[in-house]
Amino acid sequence: MATLALVLATAIWGWSFVPVKEATQEMGFLWFLGLRFALASLLFLPWSPRRLRDWLQGLGLGVFLFAGYFFQTWGLVYTTVQKSGLITGLSTVLVPPMARFFGERTPLGTWIGIGIAGSGLVLLVLGGRGPLGAVNIGDLLTVLGAMAYALYLVLQGRWLRGGRWQRLLFPQFAAVAVLSSVGAWVQGQISWALSPRAWEAVGLTAFLASGVSFWLLLWAQKRLPTPYTALILALEPAFAACFGWWLLGERLLGLQLLGAVLIVLGTVWPNIQREGEEEWGGS
Repeated sequence: MATLALVLATAIWGWSFVPVKEATQEMGFLWFLGLRFALASLLFLPWSPRRLRDWLQGLGLGVFLFAGYFFQTWGLVYTTVQKSGLITGLSTVLVPPMARFFGERTPLGTWIGIGIAGSGLVLLVLGGRGPLGAVNIGDLLTVLGAMAYALYLVLQGRWLRGGRWQRLLFPQFAAVAVLSSVGAWVQGQISWALSPRAWEAVGLTAFLASGVSFWLLLWAQKRLPTPYTALILALEPAFAACFGWWLLGERLLGLQLLGAVLIVLGTVWPNIQREGEEEWGGS
């Protein structure tokens, strides 16, 4: 059930690239994030924590979650849904190296996976001149977002072991909402005169991509190891590419297609190698 919950959450996140892309073409991306996470935080207000430690952990996660969404959504203004989803998928292979700073060893297979995925990233952002275009500032911003997401997953995996997972949702969503809204105010992005399509995107992503998906993630991560969680989340770029093709008509061309394959291969390589070693050792 935990694995199925993660797959569903990943599919929703893959789909969410499409409405976010459409909404940010009409409104400032910081204002979009502010509205989205303000609504999402209200969903978990009844589970707001009572202890100071829970608040500090939740707010700390919120800072890194904001950094991830800030760079990812800003990058999505300039890049495509497929490229954004595939580059964001790199966060899954960055989890073990970042976990090393907290005393967790990174096996050789993981470093090989990082090398494979990094090669794919180069081909993805440099290998096309068609609808997806060549490298742009949006791709580089999305890389920064992937790094922030990886650190977010590492910290969340450690702090979830200390108690109930529900306690972390409200403070981290509230932190993202406040930071995004302040940034939107500074940039002059605040506007309530939005089209029904934009409000629909805000509402759907708040309920599904922020509410339901994060609820499923924290519920599942409480029951699964962080590396295995990262492996399942590697499906997100595949879902994003599929929805980008289905709903927006985006395509990967030439070396970009090879780059996409390498990114997905790099994210799953550590677990493929580990399973192979276990089977060989068992025989």
